[in-house]
Amino acid sequence: MEYVKAEANELRGMMQLLPTKDESLALRSYLPPMDAPRSEIDDSINKLGECERYMAVMLDVPDANSKFECMVFRAEFESHAESIRDGTKMLAEACNAVKNSERFQKLLLYSLKLGNALNTGGSNEGVSAITLDSLLKLAEAKAFDRQTSVLHYLVSIVQKNDADVLKLSDDFAPVKAAERVAMDMLSLELKKMDQGIEKLQAVVKKNLPEPCDSGSEREEDELIDSTPMGRFSISAASKIQSLSNEFEDVRSSFTDLLRFFGEDSSMSPEAFFGTINTFVSMFDQTHKELVRKEEAKARRKRIEEKQRLRKEEMAAKKAKS
Repeated sequence: MEYVKAEANELRGMMQLLPTKDESLALRSYLPPMDAPRSEIDDSINKLGECERYMAVMLDVPDANSKFECMVFRAEFESHAESIRDGTKMLAEACNAVKNSERFQKLLLYSLKLGNALNTGGSNEGVSAITLDSLLKLAEAKAFDRQTSVLHYLVSIVQKNDADVLKLSDDFAPVKAAERVAMDMLSLELKKMDQGIEKLQAVVKKNLPEPCDSGSEREEDELIDSTPMGRFSISAASKIQSLSNEFEDVRSSFTDLLRFFGEDSSMSPEAFFGTINTFVSMFDQTHKELVRKEEAKARRKRIEEKQRLRKEEMAAKKAKS
């Protein structure tokens, strides 16, 4: 099976111009019989319009539609493979970021201790794990004074005891990117690629330059490798297997994360990483609010100090006079 080097859209355009059943019958009734001299057939074809000439040439090409579908698959293969590879890589990096971030681990521990202190009044009894959903509720729940949110209180504790944890967002750039990756779509794309390879290999075998009479698998592989599309099918099958292995590793890693956080196994990466990103954004925003309040408080203190000094200075001048 040969390969026409062209863009996928061009190949689709050529495939759409393949003659229908009715068009094939009309062309065959117009053209001389197949056993007529080649010159007579060519003369008849040359009298046709450009589109009809293309249809006439394609009349006797076996499995033309299937061959075009295979060529479209090949033309789009690298872009689809790269998309799957990029998505898998994003998920892998996000899983590693959540799993290996010491700042996040410390923050979870601070959150857990604070939650236990609020719920048990400081006794030793309390929960030993924290869910992602409970992190979002920190902004709603109130701390000891019933006015300040638990999240504000948490940020102030972190700020006083371990300011490095405030840089949590630096660890989670991959997590932000992974929120846009749909694992089920990657799985579906891989399945389509696998089906495309199966169809391609079937078409290649059907159109081998010579039949493989012995039935030897090795001989058949050699024949497949002798055609451009055959060589591509072998290479593409290997790449898809590699992508599948990488994807399964990521799926396993993500499942482990869900288990660690006590989340439902059906939770999607978009929901999981989206929740983390929302919390980190809230955490950063709360820190900025506290910084602004502290700066405003410091400004007021400086103003009050200047006013006090000015009053003392005026009082001293008045006493002298």
